[in-house]
Amino acid sequence: MVCLFSAAALASCRRRGAVVLVMVGDLLALALLFSAVGAAAEFGILGERGNSHVRWAKVCNVYGAFCERAMAAVIVSLLAAFANLVMLMLTILTIHKNSSFY
Repeated sequence: MVCLFSAAALASCRRRGAVVLVMVGDLLALALLFSAVGAAAEFGILGERGNSHVRWAKVCNVYGAFCERAMAAVIVSLLAAFANLVMLMLTILTIHKNSSFY
């Protein structure tokens, strides 16, 4: 979803006024990306540890290989989200430096 939004935003940045809207949209997409990674990590931890309050048993001792791959995917997704954050910060700084408003 974030990749498609970024591609659409890149195509619509022909006008000068659209840049601010694209930056706000990128920040919202980044917030959604981090919340999705957090939710996936929480379900991974829930599968690994279980929950005694609702009597959910641990499932990673049964599906060990799947849980290892899922947690690796969550870690790679978190690294990609941080890379997206760094790229967005660099883009905003570059636009700010080249702006004639300041």
